[in-house]
Amino acid sequence: TSLTVTIPTPHSAGLPNGLIYNCSSRTTYDTSPVLVNLCSVQVCLVPSFGPVRLICLSYMMADDEQRPRTISDLTRPRHATQQTAIGPTRSCGDLDKKELFFLVSTILALLATLGLTIYRLTSVAAGSADFTFALVLIINTVACLIFVVHGLMRERPYEVAIFIIADVIVLIYCIVNYAEKPRWDDPTEHAVKLVRLILVVIFSVVCVPLAVYITVSFYQSRNLIFRTVGANAELQDMCDLTFFNEALLKLDFQLELSMVVLVLNKGTADVRTEDIIVLSVGTVFVLSWALLGYLAMRFENKVMVIIFLVLWWCEPAYIIYKMVDVAKLLHGKLTGEAALVPAAAIACGIAACLVHSLVLMVTWRVWSNFGKGLKEKVYGQTGTGDRSKVVEEETKT
Repeated sequence: TSLTVTIPTPHSAGLPNGLIYNCSSRTTYDTSPVLVNLCSVQVCLVPSFGPVRLICLSYMMADDEQRPRTISDLTRPRHATQQTAIGPTRSCGDLDKKELFFLVSTILALLATLGLTIYRLTSVAAGSADFTFALVLIINTVACLIFVVHGLMRERPYEVAIFIIADVIVLIYCIVNYAEKPRWDDPTEHAVKLVRLILVVIFSVVCVPLAVYITVSFYQSRNLIFRTVGANAELQDMCDLTFFNEALLKLDFQLELSMVVLVLNKGTADVRTEDIIVLSVGTVFVLSWALLGYLAMRFENKVMVIIFLVLWWCEPAYIIYKMVDVAKLLHGKLTGEAALVPAAAIACGIAACLVHSLVLMVTWRVWSNFGKGLKEKVYGQTGTGDRSKVVEEETKT
């Protein structure tokens, strides 16, 4: 949603009077012009045939605005984005039919999978490989829910793409878990595995192609980024890079949690005191590190970025140590089902190290964009410089 503003010569008080018309990215609404006082307006020039149009990227009503509401105000369409604590977010009314279908079907399918997995978790022995894989599946299912909801409501193509990868991994796990040991001697366990597999297959066939379409659409259109930072191409690229880094931080945290669970080769049946300490401290550390990276980007705080980068090596050091430890078990007498968990831990550790290295490189690039006006545009925060200068430079551009 954008606002087309016609601004006459400002009066002596510096508050311009203008005519505001509501517009939408899909439909143009013919409404009566409303005369208002604006205490700040940010515009950009849009080429068109005929008179030059000024597209309002952001505006703020004057404190003394006391115009009574009319019927036209009640029927006026809502904005496509809403400013929240985590930044601009799409309203539910802005979702089209494909996105609504994808969101509802995905949530229902993931909740059903989560329920079956929790039931499965309570019915297997704590020392079995199925118990460990069930914990990993719960972690990835919750992560998929977060990626879907956050990716759709904030138009994050990278998070929707990560969801696609996670869904394929879950599908592979369900197929292997069912085919490897059907256990016809336990009808209840067989039924749970079969129902879960059917749900995941149907969901993947229907929703994964739709997720690919949504990912490509979000990446090409950049609608929310445009409504957030305006028509400045440089700011759009910086905003896209920041959003990519946020998605990597979430993926890194997800892989680290999965790695922490997978190194428990015997589930929770044989956990040493040392393992409990490492798991507890490690989980809190990884969560704090990811949160530190997010806050450093949001507030563009160089000190927090330095601390974030200094602590970067801790996670790969632990992952490599555990991978060597698990490789020794895999090279030993473990065969069949017992070898699945160590093999999965090594694969997860390799993926975690790659994503962690990518976080380092992208964070370094995001750091170089500090102080260029992105924070003010995305979160509405006052930067170290004069914000009016940033707006003036963008308007000239």
